[in-house]
Amino acid sequence: MSRILIATSPEKGHLNPMVGVAQWLRRMGHTVGWLCLPEPAPQLEHLGVELLHLPTARPAAPAIETGGEALARLVQDEAALGAWIRGLLLDAVPALIPSVREVVRAFRPDVMALDGMQYAAVLAAHAEGIPWAGVSSALTLLEPELDLALLRNVRALAADRQALFARYGFDARFRTCECLSPRLNTVFATEHLVGADARVPPATHLVGPSIPPEGRGDEVDFPWHRLGDKPVVYASFGSQISWQPELFRLIAEAAAPLGVTLVLTAGELAGTDFPDTLPGDVVAVPYVPQRQLLRRTSVFISHGGANSVMEAMTAGVPLLLLPVCNDQPVQAHFLEKAGAGRALSPSRMTVQECRAALSQLMAPESAIRSKVSAISAAYNARDGAREAAERIAGLVA
Repeated sequence: MSRILIATSPEKGHLNPMVGVAQWLRRMGHTVGWLCLPEPAPQLEHLGVELLHLPTARPAAPAIETGGEALARLVQDEAALGAWIRGLLLDAVPALIPSVREVVRAFRPDVMALDGMQYAAVLAAHAEGIPWAGVSSALTLLEPELDLALLRNVRALAADRQALFARYGFDARFRTCECLSPRLNTVFATEHLVGADARVPPATHLVGPSIPPEGRGDEVDFPWHRLGDKPVVYASFGSQISWQPELFRLIAEAAAPLGVTLVLTAGELAGTDFPDTLPGDVVAVPYVPQRQLLRRTSVFISHGGANSVMEAMTAGVPLLLLPVCNDQPVQAHFLEKAGAGRALSPSRMTVQECRAALSQLMAPESAIRSKVSAISAAYNARDGAREAAERIAGLVA
């Protein structure tokens, strides 16, 4: 059997889609090492992978905001967001490459499975002559022709990015933020969501949703008794930009007259008195077991993170997307194009617009629900985590 090294960031939107891939690789008998950059995520300790660490004596990388109120405010400013993206993609990379190469040499992988945004790992694989697969955590690999802040910011750093890769002799090709593997790239979707005309890059496969065959390692307790018999509207802006008091209040005011229980993934806000000030039947917690909660959910209000969209489509739950930044408008584009949900501007949405969208999405015989059911059936007919694992293992000579 083979030795396979995975590298991702520790953020849940990038880490969670890879969990099922790692579990299937281990089921196939492969030894799996996992390197989180710059620091490991606690949930990996429960997955049975070999948890890899960078050497402790390494140059300090630039500090980058990864959550809380500061990041939620930062992403509202396109210039500040551009600097944040540059820091994440480029500025932190040179200091990491020697340490990542040291880890790669010590683990001795036959193949690497990489988040294509982890340039230090990509360049280490190239420098060490190890075949690697790109495992995309979003739909930006399909790069629809949209005028987005993310695309403008990435274009602004394109020359510096190409120069960085050229220093290591890699004439790289990119889609949005991700470096394309010349051998294999996977996207956790099917044509039923993204359409037959999606701009799929060379050596890239739509493999279906990544649903882990075992526990993901980040499951938490949830007050299920609070849900009762009313329809559940679930709202989450992910783990990084969960500080959204204004939007949560607007959503609560919109949902209150609809006779629903509103569940909020509120991060740090859940520990304040903020939830007590909201109207209606509100359950606010820092984090939820999302896949389990979606089984009880009538409508999911989301920022449009690719993992959340994937899990909602798999569960057959209509989405109201309120994209805030980065890749989120890309998922919103494909969702609306497929007729599987609604997308509204979070900065311009009114209480009345939100309530009308929720009413439309809750209607049992709506065209949107019918489309979501069709996508869900197609998603459940595929096992993207297993297919990705099989294709990655197939790269071993």
